[in-house]
Amino acid sequence: MSKPFANDDPNLDNCPYDLEGFMAKHGLSREAAKVILHTNGPSRARCDYAAEAFLHFKRLRQARLKPEAPSIKA
Repeated sequence: MSKPFANDDPNLDNCPYDLEGFMAKHGLSREAAKVILHTNGPSRARCDYAAEAFLHFKRLRQARLKPEAPSIKA
């Protein structure tokens, strides 16, 4: 069975991700993936952790921006 990413071997932690594979793995925009890889590379573990933290923060931020549900008080 082939792996979805060419260098997904945990023994290759210091082998940097390619941009397209990293974007696909985490569902990131090109710009976000570039920033995360640049600031956390070449460690795959650090890049994965940073991507997860970024996406978590993004979800929290979006949840705070949603308008409150209307009240149904009579």
